[in-house]
Amino acid sequence: TLFARGATRKALENGIILHHGDGQVSHIPAASYKLAVGTEKVDVAIICTKSEATSQMADLCCHILSEQGMVMSIQNGLGHSQTLADKLGWNRVLSASTIHGATRIGLNEVRWTGMGSINIGSLHPDCPQQDDPRVEQLLAILQAASLKPQWADDISRILWVKLLLNVAINPIAAISAVENGAILADEKLLMQADAVMHESLAVAHAEGINIEHPEMFKTLIEVLESTALNKCSMLQDVLAGRVTEIESLCGEVVRRAEAHGIATPLNNQLIALVKSIEGSNPR
Repeated sequence: TLFARGATRKALENGIILHHGDGQVSHIPAASYKLAVGTEKVDVAIICTKSEATSQMADLCCHILSEQGMVMSIQNGLGHSQTLADKLGWNRVLSASTIHGATRIGLNEVRWTGMGSINIGSLHPDCPQQDDPRVEQLLAILQAASLKPQWADDISRILWVKLLLNVAINPIAAISAVENGAILADEKLLMQADAVMHESLAVAHAEGINIEHPEMFKTLIEVLESTALNKCSMLQDVLAGRVTEIESLCGEVVRRAEAHGIATPLNNQLIALVKSIEGSNPR
């Protein structure tokens, strides 16, 4: 069941065009899915929206989740699960992070640019656990779809790793208007990405997250290699003239840094630059 509105919903009435990583193109007919009208009941709601829509999605989930239904946030940044739990309760909330790479070409057309995996876990003792039948069924469905799900007991650390990668890649790619691989190919861009990641890592340490710089730099290189042809979501937003998620990425680092008395000049600078681009002509 797909929840969409406006022009996107209209386009989805004609099916979905999916470009696979091996070059093949599939057409998924509209008969393969249901376009929701808002009254459907679902067992799992997968939240993929931009950060500013999380509260709105929580309200929607209050109406569409079945009695034992649960919600899984797979969004960029931190804090989304707390927003969902405030309205739904922690016993219905899962947190997730994915390193699949994808580029939205059109309203109903997507290119899967990099095969990855999905880590799913709980941020609170009252969250559904791995042995919960609902979780077992969800993992089986995602596995059948070749999305490589895996349960993570350390989902908080994984979310921080994803945040650090997003902070390093997304603003640099959006400001420079380049695909991910260009950051790896340009030594100066790579140095900038590593510098802001290193600055953000100090905040992660203050939050009690055990991640070391050599490990993160190695992961950064691997992600840039595996998603070389990907236009990151922030670049896609900039090119489309949309508001970016800079506030839930670099902004979240800055907010948490202030609580610990840590200076984050690079993150502050990236926020200023990206916000400036948001207000300019996308061309």
